[in-house]
Amino acid sequence: QPYFDIDFQRNVTAISTQTAFLHCRVKDLGLKAVSWIRQRELNGIVRPVILTTGLFTYTSDQRFSVLQHRSLTDWVLQIKFVQPRDAGIYECQVSTEPRISENFHLNVVESKAKMIGPADVYVKQGSTLGLTCLVSQAVEHATIFWYHDLNVIDESQPIVRIDQHFDSTIATMTSRLRINNLQSAHSGNYTCLTTAADPASTMVHVINGEHPAAMQHGNTGMSHKLCVSKCWISLSLRVVIELLISVVTYNYYR
Repeated sequence: QPYFDIDFQRNVTAISTQTAFLHCRVKDLGLKAVSWIRQRELNGIVRPVILTTGLFTYTSDQRFSVLQHRSLTDWVLQIKFVQPRDAGIYECQVSTEPRISENFHLNVVESKAKMIGPADVYVKQGSTLGLTCLVSQAVEHATIFWYHDLNVIDESQPIVRIDQHFDSTIATMTSRLRINNLQSAHSGNYTCLTTAADPASTMVHVINGEHPAAMQHGNTGMSHKLCVSKCWISLSLRVVIELLISVVTYNYYR
């Protein structure tokens, strides 16, 4: 008679745009089938929606699929590019008579990047620039990229140093950018960007004895083009990382 392994997590938290995994372990399954069912509320009424049965996927949403561990006991519901609307109750059901099932609750949180300090930073030529970016609800192995205008900042430059630290207790990633011996060419938009969060930016003005009030800011058209470009960069990075995750996951469950 099939039964559930109680040693698994029923409350799962995933970060928006990442891949969520719900693990359902069933022992002594025999010839019975495992189905994943979404308990979805429509017009105030909770209705079950069958997502998968066995290795077959019934939903038209291609982000959903089921992975089976080589041990044949772990039936994993995979949700790619998970969104806040995917949060809710998911039921793992076994086709016994009567049916047996376990409910899983999926929480989806959104990762956010934030620059510490003012939106405009004024520094003197020849001095050192220090910028700090915090990413909340971050994943441990995420990488924060730094951009100066549209160019990735090269950490190998002697005057550049980037330090990154992940605090698992509050799921926060901190990245610190340091540039020594600033020159006028270092003025511009500085952006921190990671694969699962919207970018955060600040404007840096390198001055040479000029009062900040006399500085002129960049034109709106350039700012708009910069924003569009950064969005495309963010999307491209997310797709690349997601493909890598999918390949690793496939090899593990194959």
